[in-house]
Amino acid sequence: MKSSIIVHLLTLSLISNAQIAFEGTGMTVDSLNTPNGQNYLVINPYQQRLAYTEERGGAPNTSEIFFSGKKTFDDQEWDVLIFPDWLGEKGMASPIGFTPFGIYHSQVAFDKGMYYGKIYFSSKGRSNEVEIPFFRNKAPIQSGCLSKDGKYMILSMESNNSYGVEDLYVVKQKPDGSWDRAKNLGYQLNTEFQEITPFLAEDNKTLFFATNGRGGQGSFDLFYTVRQDESWRSWSEPVNLGARINTSGAETSFSYIDGSEWAYYVSSQDSDGYGDIMRIRFKEEIEEATEELPTESLITAMTVKEVVENEVILDIVDKKTGEYLSAELIFDELILPVPAGVFVLDSSFMKYGEVEIKSEGYLPVRFSLEGNLIMGTNQIALDPVKRGEIIALQNVLFKRGTPELLTGSYKELDLVVEMLNDNPEIKILLKGHTDNTGDPVRNVQLSEARVSAVKEYIIAQGISPYRVSGKGYGGNQPLYSNETEETRKLNRRVEFEVVED
Repeated sequence: MKSSIIVHLLTLSLISNAQIAFEGTGMTVDSLNTPNGQNYLVINPYQQRLAYTEERGGAPNTSEIFFSGKKTFDDQEWDVLIFPDWLGEKGMASPIGFTPFGIYHSQVAFDKGMYYGKIYFSSKGRSNEVEIPFFRNKAPIQSGCLSKDGKYMILSMESNNSYGVEDLYVVKQKPDGSWDRAKNLGYQLNTEFQEITPFLAEDNKTLFFATNGRGGQGSFDLFYTVRQDESWRSWSEPVNLGARINTSGAETSFSYIDGSEWAYYVSSQDSDGYGDIMRIRFKEEIEEATEELPTESLITAMTVKEVVENEVILDIVDKKTGEYLSAELIFDELILPVPAGVFVLDSSFMKYGEVEIKSEGYLPVRFSLEGNLIMGTNQIALDPVKRGEIIALQNVLFKRGTPELLTGSYKELDLVVEMLNDNPEIKILLKGHTDNTGDPVRNVQLSEARVSAVKEYIIAQGISPYRVSGKGYGGNQPLYSNETEETRKLNRRVEFEVVED
């Protein structure tokens, strides 16, 4: 059979059947990155100017919304605007987009137990609030972008009609220059989880955004979609930008200037959760793989060396040791054994859309085939489930301040249930954690309530209550610093420890 996996990149102003490709992997822009961390990147399409938020703490000073400086990167000198992040104290500021005359930016303030978001326009040293009817953001973080023609803002916020937490909204400029109310972009894009850092391409149709609600390589992955009509609620199926750009960390703030050979984004890899500004080169030419594949899809480790370079290879390994694992691949009703831990995917498998990978004694994984794999080797690392192992449940999330599970959490919990059914001797201890903000006693109570909600769901699926125990720790066992929101959110987690195997 012949491979029909084709990489398309027709232009940087994308059309609905185009697919982005990159050369190599992302590289850090060292001249911009600092130990404080960078987030919410925006590029000025009119001149060499770039803006981002830097986590630097401190109390807010209303006279200092941002500060400017000159930096050289990519062999050019850029005018850089740096916004302060005060989230650890009172709120945050972040850029949205540029016009030829100034910059739109957002600010979030915290007052009397509530977060309040606003949009401002700054020009010639003066800032004025942008009037948006019925504007309401309840989240501590607000991000967005401005279309190049200045007619549309795409905002990420949690409002009264959000599907979960932060959703994407469009705000349209009226003919008289005022702004209309924010309109939710709909369920085809927004999930029960977070959709953040949107970027609208110059065609006003192609939208890039980061989300932790669609699976992928890590906590936040970058996706793109194409608007199908003028309603702003009909979108093509979001496509993951792939493993060349998305990692096991968090990738956000994808942006580029139309016609440029480089795209920029933010990647958080370090244990403290701070972001670095990265760049990656677009791959412009169209390529097609036409080499013959082996007649059998199942390939042992011995024959992998004979596979041509442009095939999609899955290496299934132990996350702790890196050793290859005997496993099963499940495509709907099709179950394929992989005794040597190596499998080559041809295009015939793409019709299944999703694959589950299982190995005895390991927590299964399930992910979409579309956009999550690269040509060449893709390492799939499975968590071992044996006594003493602690496994974080990355996508088990709750409504803010409550023990109510978000709907998207059930997919990962179902994998835990599956593991317990496959390993009837295993017992687990669920652990709930919060950050250190607020009343410590209430934090313990909230973490215990959330553990109880997870336990109840697992037991409701038929698992014996004697195999599942739980404990809430509040903010007493942080993994990271609690000084900024970016790191505090990493401490808000549910995990389980294998206590008997």
